[in-house]
Amino acid sequence: MIKIGIELNHVVRNINKQILKYYQKDIEPSLELDNIDEKDDVFKYAKFETLSDKNEFIYIDYPYEIFGCAKTMDKELPALLNNWLSELTNYEEDDVEISFFSLNEEALTIQSSYFFLSKIGTRVRKIVFPKNINEIWGEYDVIIAGSKEVLDFLDNKNNDWAYVVQISNNVNKDCKADKKYNSLNEVIKDETFLEIVQEFVNNKNNKDIADGESN
Repeated sequence: MIKIGIELNHVVRNINKQILKYYQKDIEPSLELDNIDEKDDVFKYAKFETLSDKNEFIYIDYPYEIFGCAKTMDKELPALLNNWLSELTNYEEDDVEISFFSLNEEALTIQSSYFFLSKIGTRVRKIVFPKNINEIWGEYDVIIAGSKEVLDFLDNKNNDWAYVVQISNNVNKDCKADKKYNSLNEVIKDETFLEIVQEFVNNKNNKDIADGESN
């Protein structure tokens, strides 16, 4: 089985737009949203005096609005994703399991994320909210990520257990990955993607068998 983990934020869910929207509404009405690139570091514009203030805004004041009411990164993504899931059931080489994961979520944001997934009509069967980033270690054969936190974590691990796919933005543009795309839409539409992933998984499995025999 090929296990593909897709990060929610910056890949599926556009939380940057929501953070800016409610920061303007609640804290800085003069903020000109039309002049801000949503793929930039949102906290260059949504500024907080302390980490506690920032966390209160995200996790207490506006968790539903930010995590639940966000739009997808691309309008056509929900339909594309569901069609892809249907096509994967007919993939003859191997079984493919798609799941979502989202870091740094707790309490109200988790239930808001479930609302977001319900709202977009996703048919992905599994969602994981790791308490610690190390919990994604060894969990997937392929990781599709957009946050610098996840991409740097995988790079620092110098991993050979997961094929890393980067969804590029202004924050992660210098991060390392096995392959880079501008959106999850591009991944889904890339007819060579599964072939590349299958080759990676086959090589990994062969290496594991060889290592086992040498021991």
